[in-house]
Amino acid sequence: MNEDASRNIPVCRLECTASREEKLIFMELLMIKDNSDVTWERFGKENAYYGVLGHEKYRREMLDEKAKLEFFETGYDHVNHVLEVATRHYGKLDAGKTALDFGCGVARLVIPLAQQFVHVTGIDVSLSMLNEARANCAAQGIENVSFVESNDELSRVLGQYDFVHSYIVLQHIPVKRGERIVERLLERLKPGGIIALHVPFMRKASVLRRSINLVRKYFTPLSIMVNVVQGNKWDEPFMQMNSYDVNQILRILLIHEMQDVFIELIDTGGYMQAFCFAKKPYSVQ
Repeated sequence: MNEDASRNIPVCRLECTASREEKLIFMELLMIKDNSDVTWERFGKENAYYGVLGHEKYRREMLDEKAKLEFFETGYDHVNHVLEVATRHYGKLDAGKTALDFGCGVARLVIPLAQQFVHVTGIDVSLSMLNEARANCAAQGIENVSFVESNDELSRVLGQYDFVHSYIVLQHIPVKRGERIVERLLERLKPGGIIALHVPFMRKASVLRRSINLVRKYFTPLSIMVNVVQGNKWDEPFMQMNSYDVNQILRILLIHEMQDVFIELIDTGGYMQAFCFAKKPYSVQ
């Protein structure tokens, strides 16, 4: 169309009073395919603690001091268990060790890890989660921690660590991306270091329920309908729950020459999950 012709086309301009942030949220909701990073940042801004554990008492409007205390106590329980398993299979970790927590959220696990390691680095894709994590550590006087914004290549994560950990995180990331991240995490592990990675591998749900969740992942408008039916806010973000192929995770560990692989199976009632532990030999850099 030439310039003169375009001038004859009537133009309709609508005035919008929504804020820039509201416009961005609306545009995100119109995206046909869910973006897990965008979703996680929204949880970080709007419902950080609920985003981490998904229990109603951790929603922002219901989160009181008692619930927040219980939230962090679950972190201590988890870290104590993980380190007990690692110690049982690989021996006691020496003093002076460092740890990396991938998908640290609000520092639920970083805080107890900081009491077991000389230094802990928490990484997360959500800046809002990282800000809350820093505030939580400062409130408890914890100084041997640092926080880094994450990406798929972990390009901002410098150096290597004695203990690399990720729990209930990879499930929210599309599988192909998650598998690449696992490879990057293995590269951040020191020779002689231990890695502990959690992945769900089977959902125990009806075909209908699994089908609805699959469609919600690729067709955002369905999430709006489901939110309304469930009585949630119509624009509450949909959190992906992806199942991984444990054989593929084991293949990645094998490619990176990991040794002494141990898998702890977990049945939460809704999902069958695998907690994969492995040790990096000193011969591998």
